[in-house]
Amino acid sequence: MTKADAPEIVHGLETPYPLRPFQNYFRLEGWALIKNGAGRTRARVRIDQKVFLPESEPLRDDVAVLYPEIPYARTSGFVFVCLLPFGNYLGSLEVSNDGGSTWHTVRNMMIPVSSHPLMGAFETAGTDGVLTETKRLAGWLWHPEFTLREVVLLFGNIAVPVKFGVRRPDVGSRFPGQPEAQFSGFITCENLPRGKGPIRLQATTTCGRVYFLDAKFSANLPTGAYLKPRSPRDIWELPPARLPMAEPRDSPTERGSFNLLFVLYGDFTSNSASHISAFANELIARGFDCIVAVPEHAETIGALPDARFMAIEYADLGQLPSFYRDGRPPTVVHAWTTRELVRQFSTAVASRFGSQIVVHLEDNEQELLANHIGCTRNELNSMDTVELDSRVPTTLSHPRRAAELLAKAVGVTTIITRLTEFVPPHVPHVTIWPAAAKAFYPRETNAGLRAKLGLSANDIVLFYHGNVHQANAREVGDLYRAVEMLNDSGLSTWLVRTGRNEPEFAEWVTPRLRGKFVELGFIKRSKDLPTLMSMADFFVQPGSAGAFNDYRFPSKLPEFFALGRPVILPSSNLGETLQHGRDAFILEKADSAGIASAISTLHQNKGLAKKLAAGAIAFAAENFSWTHSTDRLLEFYLKHTSLKNPGNERRLAAKSLNAAFAPTNCV
Repeated sequence: MTKADAPEIVHGLETPYPLRPFQNYFRLEGWALIKNGAGRTRARVRIDQKVFLPESEPLRDDVAVLYPEIPYARTSGFVFVCLLPFGNYLGSLEVSNDGGSTWHTVRNMMIPVSSHPLMGAFETAGTDGVLTETKRLAGWLWHPEFTLREVVLLFGNIAVPVKFGVRRPDVGSRFPGQPEAQFSGFITCENLPRGKGPIRLQATTTCGRVYFLDAKFSANLPTGAYLKPRSPRDIWELPPARLPMAEPRDSPTERGSFNLLFVLYGDFTSNSASHISAFANELIARGFDCIVAVPEHAETIGALPDARFMAIEYADLGQLPSFYRDGRPPTVVHAWTTRELVRQFSTAVASRFGSQIVVHLEDNEQELLANHIGCTRNELNSMDTVELDSRVPTTLSHPRRAAELLAKAVGVTTIITRLTEFVPPHVPHVTIWPAAAKAFYPRETNAGLRAKLGLSANDIVLFYHGNVHQANAREVGDLYRAVEMLNDSGLSTWLVRTGRNEPEFAEWVTPRLRGKFVELGFIKRSKDLPTLMSMADFFVQPGSAGAFNDYRFPSKLPEFFALGRPVILPSSNLGETLQHGRDAFILEKADSAGIASAISTLHQNKGLAKKLAAGAIAFAAENFSWTHSTDRLLEFYLKHTSLKNPGNERRLAAKSLNAAFAPTNCV
């Protein structure tokens, strides 16, 4: 068929996108019409080698009004309901108007099909929702689709072994059609260890999927055995939940005018994931089509329950255009840092599809690399490319190749102005501050949660969230030492922490867990974190001015200020903008002695503490807004890239989708 003879196809889909089918069912509703055809247009869906016909073909009076000259417009509607096994599929909507002799592809689609949830329950334990005596816990659980390989009970950051597959005739009688239910019982292999916090089961299937079952009670066990905390690295070690797909035979050359690809250096539990999520959600709400690529473990998108975008892995490069609504590749690739794995993937996308690259800077990457290698900046600068190639891991930035990436970028965004020192003179740049999600707002002290953890009203409670890595381990260690100093001085002080610890820091911390420290491990940022933070009296960002801190903007700071507590931080990065005694308590050096002194001062001076709490709220309201930050980002995109501003039709469609889904978590 020549290009002149090619059918002119118009269509519309009412199914919200990204597609989110219910358990095992994919539903697609809309209409399609071949305008220059002589017969009625029929539709079908092809998924791999299987063809699905419509479940129904409703009449479309609205389409008939749009195309009154086409007699078959009214019969162009379709509703597909396809039963599919769990997994990810590449499908296509096809149409024909010659009785099915010739089929034409309307568009390709990525179809993720979710599995059934884990079935189960804990046996009742404790009083008023709190277990206060150590014991073995029992209950039942099973999965309708998958066989369970391992079950452990998670208590804080401790994993308790569980015996499962125990005979439960009572559960079998409740689910007579499910033979697995007969042997769904479980019981912990030993009594719970001492500790405080919520309780949940983690069940791993033979195919590598992980499910969780939450108890309706928590535990406060001052006595019991001491178990070594588990390594947080095991939490997300899951295989990709998808079927292998062949690459499309023809890669489209025209890029989607509204298509954006964010490239993250880690999975969705990394510190920067919440920033990208907020920007992507805001841009989707404005009519853009955003996808976020991670090196691996796309399933960790569950750590961001409000995410509106599609998550893919670097290995999905070949199918990238199919993930967008228009079937075209992205116009802009926003590379989140110059780290080598991000650089390699971003340049591969640009080379393959002609996409433009914007680079985001949020750290002094050369300082991180020098710290990792164990050398000075001068020694690093003296290394030749061959030596750097052998010593720079893909998780950090290669000085030479990072400079090349920045020089070729159409623009650079920075998290703080100081980072513009690394931007080549000819490359446009903009500084955009991060913000906090809507879940972070001024909250009263959560006395109930404090009581459940055994923290009294007279205790001083600090809260610190975020991962500990080689670059910040010493500073976070100062926070722990400050807590020890305060307790030694007679001020009962607790530190509640979330986040992952690098192995060396975890080894250093473990003996101190017997003191007044509560380690909660990884916590979903917008779901549980604000509630936990509401226990705190003060927030502390440890550190001091220098080559590391002067070039960063800790992502927790907007959340600290939004909660409405006095914030203690060094005179570096954001601290250089704040006024001491009005916005925050600013230290020349936020080390252990400085932190302990500041907390002691605020504990004694209630008036100053109250003033700083109000100042934190005011500063957050004036300076931290994902909507305003996205305004700056979008203005930069439209000025320096080929992205187009969506028209009213796309914006209205995005507004409809926003009403169908939970609202974005941006303010």
